[in-house]
Amino acid sequence: MKYSIKGWVKNSFCDWDSKVSSVIFLPRCNMRCPFCQNWELVQNYDGLEDIDWQSIKSYLDENKDFLDGIVITGGEPFVSDFLFELVKEVKTMGLGIKIDTNGTFPEKLKFLIDTKMVDSVAMDVKNALNTEAYSKASGIRITDEILEKIVRSIEILMNSDIDYEFRTTVVRNLHSSEDIKKIAEHLNGAKKFVLQQYRNIGVKKNFDGGKLFSKEELDNLCRDISHFFQQCFVRFYD
Repeated sequence: MKYSIKGWVKNSFCDWDSKVSSVIFLPRCNMRCPFCQNWELVQNYDGLEDIDWQSIKSYLDENKDFLDGIVITGGEPFVSDFLFELVKEVKTMGLGIKIDTNGTFPEKLKFLIDTKMVDSVAMDVKNALNTEAYSKASGIRITDEILEKIVRSIEILMNSDIDYEFRTTVVRNLHSSEDIKKIAEHLNGAKKFVLQQYRNIGVKKNFDGGKLFSKEELDNLCRDISHFFQQCFVRFYD
């Protein structure tokens, strides 16, 4: 099967906490988040060249002693019909696998966890878990059905024994401190929650996210909700 891979970072020290990973980017997504830095992968992916999987595979095989694993991101990886085949192939190489997801494919997520085909999951929680707030942050109309899938994915991860994190990219014009508190309340008891600094690099020119949050502001937000989690921290980009 041919894999459509549109981006590749050979070595990353920041996409999987405490691990050295290789990162591949898959095209397409079922959301249209206005603050997305990878929007070309979502909307203009046909204009991007495919990266040869065999070249990536050879690199992974040659550097297994150095790499802890591979991060599969996007776009939304679960949109790709070849994802399970790709995961199987990586697993046979003896490498760990981390997947980034928006949580709208709970049954596919559960399958990978139940079959021990994934070692770590990072799930983006876009906003407070109501249809209005989530629609604003995701760029699509969020129905009750979609929201139920997102909630189901949260439950699957929190009831699993794999490494996982929930994360929210904090955008001033989309998130209030009350929104962040509501997210934290819903994720109460989770292993790890990360507040990520929004960066306006690479986003669509017509999107105004407002003034960037300072590290001090994000640290204060994190401190205010830290009691809900086993770990809560800020991912800040200088």
